[in-house]
Amino acid sequence: RPEETSANVLNRNFNASKPNEKWCTDITEEKIPGTGKKIYLCTIFDLYDRYPVGYALSQHNDTVLVNAALIAAWKKESDSHAMLHSDRGFQFTRVPFTNELKEHGMSQSMSRVGRCIDNGPMEGWQGIIKEMRLVLYPEINSYEEMVQAFNKTIDYYINYDPQERFEGKTAGEVRAEAKRNPSKAREYKIKQDKRYKDYWEEIEAKKNQPA
Repeated sequence: RPEETSANVLNRNFNASKPNEKWCTDITEEKIPGTGKKIYLCTIFDLYDRYPVGYALSQHNDTVLVNAALIAAWKKESDSHAMLHSDRGFQFTRVPFTNELKEHGMSQSMSRVGRCIDNGPMEGWQGIIKEMRLVLYPEINSYEEMVQAFNKTIDYYINYDPQERFEGKTAGEVRAEAKRNPSKAREYKIKQDKRYKDYWEEIEAKKNQPA
């Protein structure tokens, strides 16, 4: 049973007017070919510019992984008081984790039970990064190689992957622009995509079907 839970304060409002206003987090896994092992990626993701503020990789899906990602984010953005949205995984519902957020002046938001769409942009980004890694570095034979591949792929995403939503700019470029002139940070609103909405509603409907 979760120790601490929060309401869905984000409420699928995935637009943000500036950096460090709304962060999301989640954990995804990838199998390492030929080893029988997995690698876990936890990312702190800024909704303003789709920028991975901090992330961590590990062979274990545990609280240490989440703490490492959050520490990386705080190291990069030490003055951030963003709201942090997550699912209700045990890593995010611990009292010590909630207390750490409060100490940094951060509030918490959580997806509803069984509603992956409540954290849709984070889920989508994880899929993109894994697909990108597979294209850029398809030949992986060890955990160490997978770590290097993810590090290089995330760097590629930040600095070399132009996005239509940002009019051809990368996440790194959009963030740099906003940082240079915070008072005039441009807001890139998300275009509503009916196909995206229908896709997640179909997923939710399947989950709610009786076994």
